[in-house]
Amino acid sequence: MTKPTLALIGTGGTIAGAASAASVSTDYKPASLSLGAVVDTVPELRQRYDVVVSQPMQLASYDVRPAHWLDLHAAVMQAVNNPNVMGIVVTHGTDTLEETATFLHLSVDSDKPIVVVGAMRPATAYSADGPANLLDACSVAACPGARGRGTLVVMNGRIHSGLWVGKRHVSSVEAFDSPLAGALGEVADQAVQWFRAAGRAPTVAWQTPTAWPRVDIAVAYAGVDETAMHAFVAAGAQGIVHAGLGNANTPTAYRAFIQSLPAQGVLVARCARFITGSVTRASVYADAQHGILTAGPLPPHKVRIVMLLGLAHGMDGPAIQAWIDQILLAG
Repeated sequence: MTKPTLALIGTGGTIAGAASAASVSTDYKPASLSLGAVVDTVPELRQRYDVVVSQPMQLASYDVRPAHWLDLHAAVMQAVNNPNVMGIVVTHGTDTLEETATFLHLSVDSDKPIVVVGAMRPATAYSADGPANLLDACSVAACPGARGRGTLVVMNGRIHSGLWVGKRHVSSVEAFDSPLAGALGEVADQAVQWFRAAGRAPTVAWQTPTAWPRVDIAVAYAGVDETAMHAFVAAGAQGIVHAGLGNANTPTAYRAFIQSLPAQGVLVARCARFITGSVTRASVYADAQHGILTAGPLPPHKVRIVMLLGLAHGMDGPAIQAWIDQILLAG
């Protein structure tokens, strides 16, 4: 019987981390082991699958930048375009895993499963979760039911959309969940169960950017003023995500400044800062009148990725707002 072929792409992270002792699970050096070495800790992988291993980068995910996403995108597309490859698994550190997963979800137009996976404990720990997560991720990538769902994240037996998943705990193996959206499915003993039908958000019409635009996040808090936004504009920001209070509320003292930014060529999007819920349009002022975008339930760092991709592909404010609306409608 022919084994499914999976492309395994390594980027580093805790799943490839090493600590001074097996009893240590939080003080370690990430990205210490190659992906090949990590795969070797799970002999069942090569028994079940023909694995094609590549390693375009070896980083702690707190060092991942948008420039690295271009290298990763190229590696993923090489696997996507290989007719022998059934699915792709990307190993990644958890600090920015959800951002990389969102980027891939919105930039790779393919029905082939792309699964991003990490670990909360280093590979050397007694209770390392990486081997089980990696085996689960491969089970999902090889599952026909994973097709047409975009980029997925598999952690701790749960399958999440790359668009909606988030890290909610600094060290627990149960760190990842999907507020509002919920998990898409689960995997146990290599058996995959789906909770809903396949579907995905529309992707950008990908063209490799020659340079990424600068898009910053300004977080609101009691007593905030426009100092940070002035600094972002001075640094050349083409977009600013305003992570507002409550329903993305903007302090009265600098609403006029925010409203003036689109006319200066700086696109602004409103979303909520650290709470769950869908921001309503025109809840503070007439957003469309001022050219300000609203992002529904998307959190600030994911709104930033939408704006990065949109601006890098020549979209103006109305086009990006329309794309956001399509993303939210797709769920």
